[in-house]
Amino acid sequence: MRNNRILILTGVFLKGVGGPPTLLKELNKDLIERGYQVTVLTFGNKNEAKKYPYSVKVISDKWPSFLKSFLYLIKGFWLALKSDIIYNQDLYTAGLTALLIKRFLGKKLVTRFVGDSAWETALSQGITTDDILTFQDKQYSHLIEKRKKIRKKILLNSDKVIVVSNFLKDLAQKIGVAEEKIKVIYNSVDFLDLNDDLKVDLKKELNISGRVILTNARLTPWKGVDMLIKIMPRLIEKYGDIKFVIISEGPERKNLEKLVLDLDVEENVFFVGRISRQLVVAYLKMADVFVLNTNYEGMSFVILEAMKVGIPVITTKAGGNLETIKNGQTGLLVDYRDKGQWFKAISRILDDQELANRLVSNAKEDLKRFSWDDLVKETVMIFENL
Repeated sequence: MRNNRILILTGVFLKGVGGPPTLLKELNKDLIERGYQVTVLTFGNKNEAKKYPYSVKVISDKWPSFLKSFLYLIKGFWLALKSDIIYNQDLYTAGLTALLIKRFLGKKLVTRFVGDSAWETALSQGITTDDILTFQDKQYSHLIEKRKKIRKKILLNSDKVIVVSNFLKDLAQKIGVAEEKIKVIYNSVDFLDLNDDLKVDLKKELNISGRVILTNARLTPWKGVDMLIKIMPRLIEKYGDIKFVIISEGPERKNLEKLVLDLDVEENVFFVGRISRQLVVAYLKMADVFVLNTNYEGMSFVILEAMKVGIPVITTKAGGNLETIKNGQTGLLVDYRDKGQWFKAISRILDDQELANRLVSNAKEDLKRFSWDDLVKETVMIFENL
């Protein structure tokens, strides 16, 4: 097979439990079945890499940041010498390594573009409150502009850019990528085994009764978990026994925990932290409604996951959510951080079981649009036609 040796550059393959690393691990299995030789370069612990039936090369997290990035670059170049295609998964160290490999070794480069690291950094540091599209048209600090420049070079020098929604296709074009270089390939959760969740009675274990609202979101400012906590007193007043379960971790956790104490809702809000994919499914199965109050999504893996498990979904009209959820048919769409709309939407689902059932049924049917077979075939076609 021509061009069958693929080097995958990513930072979170081993330590990430979110959508991108979960999807990539499944994709690798299908690539190998189709005759590809897969090598992954990532950060983490070497012992964790031994469980994979293909080569996973690791740069230890114990090194200082600069040295860690330098070692990643050197290792990436060495592995690229024995590879035909570079499949880049992000625009941080992996992306810069991919760019330099492309420039100096002339290897074919495919980049999967699922988010803007420059925008995330600016938002996290309080440099901007702009949405991701508005951010592209303005100038910020020297550091942010440097990140934007590097990110643009990575994308423009890629032979093909895979995006997970038409929203991200528009964003990539806004950054400067030619339309013919971009391929939209939707995410899929077909491979998830819902019978493989951990057999535990979570409600009993956590002493949870009554209604359960659940979110699975990295605890960053643009995920809006704070606003969901702020409407809890009103929901408690209406429903009494109601709990809000928060899955994942992030830099905002301490601030969110303080907010819970300030609002005196610590008996009703649970921080679960980062957990296994099996346990995520178990938590979803005990929830009455899944909520994601986000200012940005490319194509949310966790929303697709909730749809597959069979939980009514409420989310925002941001980014790829408009392509994932059909408002009033497969879920409810509301405005980001609008407390009134969020309270009303949650109440609609909790008060109307017929509506909840209809949304779940329609969502499961609509998941056919997000096909794993299509994802694999379209990805392989890109590799074959480089």
